[in-house]
Amino acid sequence: MPIQFRGDWESRGYSLGVEEELCLVDATSGELVPRIEEVMSRLPGELSEAVSYELFQSVLETKTPACATVAETERHLRSLRNRVGSWTAACGASLAAVGTHPFSRYAEQKITAQERYEYVIETLRWVAEREVIFGQHVHVAVPGPEEAILAHNRLSEQAPLLLALSANSPFWQGMDTGFESSRVKIFETFPRAGLPPAFGSYEEFEGYVDLMVEAGAMDDYTFCWWDIRPHPKMGTIELRILDAQTSLTAASALTALTQCMVARALAEEGPLVPYDRELAQENKWRASRHGLDASFFDDRRRENVPAREMARNLVEELRPVSQDLGCENELGDVLEIVEGGTGSQLQRQVYGRSGELLDVVAYLIEGTRPALAGEPG
Repeated sequence: MPIQFRGDWESRGYSLGVEEELCLVDATSGELVPRIEEVMSRLPGELSEAVSYELFQSVLETKTPACATVAETERHLRSLRNRVGSWTAACGASLAAVGTHPFSRYAEQKITAQERYEYVIETLRWVAEREVIFGQHVHVAVPGPEEAILAHNRLSEQAPLLLALSANSPFWQGMDTGFESSRVKIFETFPRAGLPPAFGSYEEFEGYVDLMVEAGAMDDYTFCWWDIRPHPKMGTIELRILDAQTSLTAASALTALTQCMVARALAEEGPLVPYDRELAQENKWRASRHGLDASFFDDRRRENVPAREMARNLVEELRPVSQDLGCENELGDVLEIVEGGTGSQLQRQVYGRSGELLDVVAYLIEGTRPALAGEPG
């Protein structure tokens, strides 16, 4: 049956919103702690719409409202990190933004007592029980359903580069995984996860959802946990592949990059062309394993291109788009990731100095709470 594409945000152009999954860690041991109920009970009423539960009691999600610019999303995220961080501290815990916790064990985490989460655990068991991972989701408004599918395909093509830039999960269960983003490999064990199908139209997306509902695989499209997906109820295309970013600057840079990529895709003329999913899957594997040290096969150039070169070229190509959207400075910060290192690389530097994963957690806590506006940091 048709899935109505509401387009609530279309009057605001390429408006956008950001969701951050943040873990709750004990202020002394650095372990994940199940404090979500205590934190939620203490939050003032005006934060109730901006903070929500997640699958485990050691996680919370913050979300901005629909914003006109990347700078506006950054202000909301900064405020949320600081304000929610203060209430979390009152509960004897700290916030940390990272793709995976460096050493806490998934088997020790408590499930959030809500119907959807209990259903997921009962249905997926061990696969869901391992999903102690944290991401950043970016929503960008699009005018209608066909534009959503166009953005879906073009973002999927670039998903490996976006993953490489966002890689922030080298450690898991107390070990160095050898991956720059172990988070995506953990999440790919979910059904309907990973890179999405290459749809040729919105009707094909509807047909897929109808088939899965009829087959009893899911209740609705929100059980499609792809790296990129149309979100008809919100009128957006949703990017879900990013690891959560410790640095707020990096989070805003990746938000700007996503917004610019969607805007450019919708400005291009020509027929809707599905993306090459097989090639994207190979490139995504390289991104998860090697991050910005990867090389990706460029189908247009018919050669492998270093990820850093590809990122620099993409920023340059998108500068005119960023000027129109008012996010040129934030887009430029993508180059700070390229030159200064991804979250995974910075975590490994901290670990290399002391050999202590607890020092990595301390670094994550410190980096997650940004300076207040107007303060250095």
